[in-house]
Amino acid sequence: MNSSKRMQPVAEIAQQQADAAARSVAECNRIYTDMRKQLDELLAYRDDYANGLRHKGHEGLRANQIKDYNLFMERLNKAIEQQQVVLNSAGSKLAASKQLWIEKQQRARTIDSVVSRYQQVERSEQSRREQRDGDEHALRLIGRRDS
Repeated sequence: MNSSKRMQPVAEIAQQQADAAARSVAECNRIYTDMRKQLDELLAYRDDYANGLRHKGHEGLRANQIKDYNLFMERLNKAIEQQQVVLNSAGSKLAASKQLWIEKQQRARTIDSVVSRYQQVERSEQSRREQRDGDEHALRLIGRRDS
């Protein structure tokens, strides 16, 4: 079995690994996008709630309403902080998955180029063999004609 055929399964496995890494990047990107959307929604909700309370504040608020507002804002800010931590983690996972995909892609390309070089060498050797066989055949024909 020639070298290119022996390397073909290795090339296929490397490509499968690169494809799996690409799917992982897509999934990590989807998760990151979802987490970013949730954070944006929390931030928008906090802004809307604060603006709504400001408008109510002009009408006057009782002490328990201000206390409830402060407690709610505290919880909302905590949720925003937690979501930021989740988003940062998702961003780190996304970056790591992209790096792994790049590495797997490079490995697959490298192996493909090795297989291509082997195939080129094999084609060249095959061409030389065919040329040599043709030359030997021509020499035999010339030898027979001369005898």
